Amino acid sequence: MDKIELDPSPSILIESMRDIGYSFETAVADIIDNSISARATSIRIQTRTAPKPILAVVDDGEGLGRDELLQAMRMGSTDPRKVRDSQDLGRFGLGLKTASFSQCRKLTVVSKCDGAMSAFYWDLDDVAETNNWQVTEIQGDDEILSKVAFSDLLVSDHGTLIVWEKIDRVVGVEGNRDNDTTAVFNRNVSDMLEHLSLVFHRFLKAERGYKRVSMSCNGREIEPIDPFNSASEATISQQVERLSGGVTIQSYTLPHASKYEDAADYEYYGLRGGYIKNQGIYLYRARRLIIHGTWFGLAKKKPLTQLCRVRIDIDNQHDEDWKIDVKKASAQLPENVRLSIKSLLNTLYSPSRRVYQRRGAKQVAETNFPLWNAIKDNGNINYLINDEHPLIADFKRELSTDATKQFDLILKMLSTGFPIDSIRFEISNDPDSVAAPKTSTEETRENAVAFFRAMKGSGLDDLTILNAMRTQEIFAHCWGDVLSALGIEER
Repeated sequence: MDKIELDPSPSILIESMRDIGYSFETAVADIIDNSISARATSIRIQTRTAPKPILAVVDDGEGLGRDELLQAMRMGSTDPRKVRDSQDLGRFGLGLKTASFSQCRKLTVVSKCDGAMSAFYWDLDDVAETNNWQVTEIQGDDEILSKVAFSDLLVSDHGTLIVWEKIDRVVGVEGNRDNDTTAVFNRNVSDMLEHLSLVFHRFLKAERGYKRVSMSCNGREIEPIDPFNSASEATISQQVERLSGGVTIQSYTLPHASKYEDAADYEYYGLRGGYIKNQGIYLYRARRLIIHGTWFGLAKKKPLTQLCRVRIDIDNQHDEDWKIDVKKASAQLPENVRLSIKSLLNTLYSPSRRVYQRRGAKQVAETNFPLWNAIKDNGNINYLINDEHPLIADFKRELSTDATKQFDLILKMLSTGFPIDSIRFEISNDPDSVAAPKTSTEETRENAVAFFRAMKGSGLDDLTILNAMRTQEIFAHCWGDVLSALGIEER
């Protein structure tokens, strides 16, 4: 049998590689992976929109000599099967090239090692024209400084600069009439910053045993977004569980909305898409976030578990087991880990369920003279207006027989017309969006006086009435105003 060598067509293959599935933000994150692997402690992103969009990433990492840089420009420059340094975030030796080509047609890399500067660039238009795997070298420091954008940022004797030019994959919002490339590019950069703040939050914050990595964009510091809000005293963190293969798992229950003084802070930790979407597992490979907001098919995303986020840490030696892809944006659970997590699921998200169940129980707990009765019937719970409430009973006593019948009909219609389906729908999407109507301070004061007088007319003593009022949501949230309206000083 004859073996026939079939070399791929460079111009066709390299264009196909552009559609491997990177977004703008995941592509930039892949570039930053290289900087961290090079032990950089400072990473700066620079963008420019005129005359054409351009992006550069410069770091103070170890840098590469000429031959090392030339090898790094090769497609598939590293064997994914080899044992890596524990801090190496790469895998295939493709990320630099595929991430860059997914967004731009010209990639330039300048690196300094021991003060010596080297530079090469890929231009996909050149590859298409020659149909050869050819990179171009820029020789001489002066030539590099004059021809490469932002090369003046390589101020120390070591570090690397990556420049994207001919950026042709800038994508805006689907259906948006705004065709201004500058505006769309700036939106992409804004989304990228949010992505980097989350993906690299453990590097951006000084974590015990590791050096902090500072990142900035156009001179503005990138701040970490901790998806677990671990600094909050209201966050519930469980003990770390150690699974086989060096896998560790820890569950966090985020604070309920009522624990935040500022609604904006609550929304901030909901992340892009909100709490329900972002509940679930957060998988970290060598401290770098790979995938988040998924239960990997082990559970459904439910409102009751929306505050649960589970951190899983793995090293960089088991990528094949976890099916880590080239983009480092997807993964699969190994079967042994899947079984372990499945057995722990109830323990992991039970605190989140308790937070909402306790809150729900508080709303329907037996109070003094509740306005609603929860009636259990064959496994169902029906909510009916309590017509024995002193305020309602007192009002009915003043009615004629016909008016009483009409009033009872109104109460029944209000109870049976309770919009349960609508409420269930809204709660399934965002439980905290469902709230009772708010009243002004003046309305509350007037209602408090009327309520007190009506209850007093039923023969109840002051203390019983006040205890009943304190359990009513309409009065409880502004108790000081209620007492002031009644002319009572609480001791």
